[in-house]
Amino acid sequence: MMEIKISDISAIQYSEIRKALGLNNNQKRPSKKFHYAFEPSGLWEDLAEKGFAIKLPGQRAGEVYYVVTFEAVRLAYRNNISLDYYLKL
Repeated sequence: MMEIKISDISAIQYSEIRKALGLNNNQKRPSKKFHYAFEPSGLWEDLAEKGFAIKLPGQRAGEVYYVVTFEAVRLAYRNNISLDYYLKL
């Protein structure tokens, strides 16, 4: 697996990852780990290509779940987070 670095993504992508984690409203810890889209998003497709997210099919045809990877959560959260906590999100 390739090593991911925050410097590999744009400030907008970083902000979107934090929003997907529920960290955009002064939350102290991640409260979720996904972004749901009604159609594929270029921004999130790029994050998936770079290893920051995993793309999964949504509930309806054409819809997409982007799940933030454990490594990306650790980078965006900037604090140590256990795999157990990540899996419970």
